[in-house]
Amino acid sequence: MVVHGGLPGPNPRIHLPGQSHDPSDAIPPNVQYPRIDDIRKLDRYTELSAPAYKAAVGESDDPDENERRLLIDLMWSDPRGTGGYGPSFRKSNGIFMFGPDVSKAFCDQNGLSLVVRSHEVKMEGFKYDHPNLLTIFSAANYLDTGGNMGGFATCVPKPDGKLNLEVKTFDAQPHPDTPAMFWQDYVTENLSYLTKKMKKKTGPVYDSNGMLVQMSQAEKEDAANQWEEDDEGDIDGVAAGQTIAEKAAQGTVPV
Repeated sequence: MVVHGGLPGPNPRIHLPGQSHDPSDAIPPNVQYPRIDDIRKLDRYTELSAPAYKAAVGESDDPDENERRLLIDLMWSDPRGTGGYGPSFRKSNGIFMFGPDVSKAFCDQNGLSLVVRSHEVKMEGFKYDHPNLLTIFSAANYLDTGGNMGGFATCVPKPDGKLNLEVKTFDAQPHPDTPAMFWQDYVTENLSYLTKKMKKKTGPVYDSNGMLVQMSQAEKEDAANQWEEDDEGDIDGVAAGQTIAEKAAQGTVPV
């Protein structure tokens, strides 16, 4: 399985104030993990807002909330060397780190031999954080300061149907001398539609005369997957057409 961040978080999602990376603070691994089929069914057309991370702790019987929590785990969780679950300092309390026992149990329950993920700088371009968890990081010399190599993997099927995975590494290459955040400012100034916060259209659909549109079930499902601009906010506090520098001058974005 290939994923950006990591594996599903603890169940129940306990947050212990003051919890550290000390193994004695660990939340034990789950008895049962989501199946691969459950992960395939996730609605990936989802925008995870800042409040979503803070809400991803405690009990929940809301199916939509539980889907968001699983997406948060797959996007942002990280491995740790000790067993069980511990706190992650990325974003907020609703994100967890997971130990080698979690990786093994998840793979065993889903018939997997390996999970490949990224999301963390590795000085050699890759690292087996756990025996069945491989991190590959392709951005060599990350942020022009990391000093790390980059890596990528090639998967070749073997006659028995299994995959032969080979990792190759490379060094950073010179690039044009551009100011910090050059391309981010370029996007906000020239491709402002990419910075707009979107939300799904919900509820009944009306025509231009205000009349309710009668739709089949398939049409309703298709309409439910359409998006519109969210006027309540923007992505990362940067409004469309406004540069990072302008936001920084207002004192609303750290430089």
